[in-house]
Amino acid sequence: MFVSNGTLGCTVCRQVSNMHLPPAEKISLAKVWVSGTVCDSGGETKKGQQSSLRTKIREHRFSAAHTAAEKRLLAKHSDSEPIIVAGLSNLSENEHLQTCKIFRTAYHIAKNDRPYTDHPDMVTLQQLNGIDMGRLLQSNVICCNIIEHISGSMRASLVNNMLSSQCHFAVLIDESTSLSKLSCLVVYIRTTFDLACGPVTFFFDLVELAATNAEGIEKALLQCLTEHGLTDDFLQSFWIGLGVDGASVMLGAKSGVAARLKKRFSQIVEWHCFNHRLELSVGDAVKCCSEVNHFKCFMDTLYALYSQSPKCQRELAQCASELEVQLHRIGRVLDVRWVASSCRTVRAVWKSYAALHSHFVQKASDMSNDSKERSKFLGMAKKFESPVFLQNLGLMFDALEELSDLSLALQKADITLATANKLVSKQIEIFSARKETGSEYLSEANRAVAAGSFKGVAISSNSGRQPLINRVQFYQCLVDSMTARMQPDAEKELSQATQALDHSLFPSELSPEFGESDLKFLCAKFGLSFSDLKFAYRDFKDSRGSIISNELLKLKSVINTIPVSTAACERGFSKMNIICSPLRTRLTVKHTSSLMFVSLSGPPVMLFEPLKYVKSWLVLNRRSAVDSQGPSRKQEVVGTTEMKSLWKIF
Repeated sequence: MFVSNGTLGCTVCRQVSNMHLPPAEKISLAKVWVSGTVCDSGGETKKGQQSSLRTKIREHRFSAAHTAAEKRLLAKHSDSEPIIVAGLSNLSENEHLQTCKIFRTAYHIAKNDRPYTDHPDMVTLQQLNGIDMGRLLQSNVICCNIIEHISGSMRASLVNNMLSSQCHFAVLIDESTSLSKLSCLVVYIRTTFDLACGPVTFFFDLVELAATNAEGIEKALLQCLTEHGLTDDFLQSFWIGLGVDGASVMLGAKSGVAARLKKRFSQIVEWHCFNHRLELSVGDAVKCCSEVNHFKCFMDTLYALYSQSPKCQRELAQCASELEVQLHRIGRVLDVRWVASSCRTVRAVWKSYAALHSHFVQKASDMSNDSKERSKFLGMAKKFESPVFLQNLGLMFDALEELSDLSLALQKADITLATANKLVSKQIEIFSARKETGSEYLSEANRAVAAGSFKGVAISSNSGRQPLINRVQFYQCLVDSMTARMQPDAEKELSQATQALDHSLFPSELSPEFGESDLKFLCAKFGLSFSDLKFAYRDFKDSRGSIISNELLKLKSVINTIPVSTAACERGFSKMNIICSPLRTRLTVKHTSSLMFVSLSGPPVMLFEPLKYVKSWLVLNRRSAVDSQGPSRKQEVVGTTEMKSLWKIF
């Protein structure tokens, strides 16, 4: 109800006038207000006018204007969203179209790990190309708000789907320190949205840790899950797995994060990442074979030589070019990096053997170097001429290649417990067999020693005394350490029970009760009904796996949800360091989390549909790109007067 001074005297009418309504509804209400009784409850009045003012207020209370405002406000407070969304759908198509362009631009920035400050420049570029981008929502601050809105809406959609579908899920966590020196907990979720596709692992959130002990991590994780809508009742019923690395704060038997969570959620299966176990297994095997340490020390010397001296790199590249050898990068071996990195280093030395030896010989005969430097390179050249070093290199190449392939296989997104157990068991069998039989690169090294030459390098038995790695002992150490780490007794019951659902492992003759005890164990473990599954399992057995019901498919999906690898968390931290770079260390953890969610879990730009998020943005009474209120962005050409005079010539 408008009064003469341009304001609304009635509180109800004032609230309705400030609401973000579709133009058609604004016009309709304005007509009612203009035709209604004027109310002026604001401003000062004289004593003689108090009676008249009360009359006006009473008349306005029962007027059509006030009644319409009350109905609109009541609809907003009771069940406003469907009504508002329906009203927003009547907005002009141009308003939605321009705002969608802005949203798609902001989404592209987050998806490609670009800074918020790229948003104004990208809008300007599109305007220069003749695209109408509206007049608002073009600043870097608005870009940040849009990305926050999109990521929040996407997370809410995922949580709502999990709650409505009652999805069993697992959580993968890892703790690290960001480039901005903040302790952060990365949280991934693994669950099944479609039985035909199987489980999917996706980034969920990045949480700042107030304390890095077990209690602090537990509190931060539970707070993260509950704030996003995963209620305690839902967690009690459907949270079945926790994937962590081998840190004592995570897997401590008495007060680790996993132990503390199991006290509250007894159905959780805590799982030590297979990839981290593999690294520990290799470390155990190296400790048992002291000869490996001599090999490692020399490889570290090569890494230090070529990583710290650009001059040596250029000289090595020239030697490789003269010998027509492709040069590979030399890194470290058996350090904190995963075993695949060690394999690449050993492969680089094997492939660049001739170029490295040629470089050592040249440096040893270069009189511009001092005697100490020449002696160092002469010793390295003799090392490459040693048959023992060549045999050790071939043995390590064979072993690390197998371990690298296993590590990469365990890092795959679709890895499951059954598949991982098969891969580990088969690898242990292969290492056991290699104690008696030869392998590819070791056999090639032995043939080169017998021939006295390898890749043009003369192999001489008089080139120094070096310890030879005992092949039988080395492979036996790998077998023992992998068996202890990768197949502990505490997990054998669960691993064996899952084999009952693999028809490829069925014996030729099945007893009537084959696998039913394992099925009962799995149902009790994950809170499923055995009576509903046993008949489906019997049909599954009789058909040798060709007939599988949805109930049994759900059980397999629940088992496959167990997170056997936390490699996704490591990739999440790599993405965090790309986003929160040294030039963007002031990014908050909340903003970093939103950028990571869009970049890691969001669909590609070509599949992103912004209209849904534009409508929810407008529901929150936020401006559209073509809103007439508010100042538009001022575009200024940055540059000094001298440079502008230069640009005129271009």
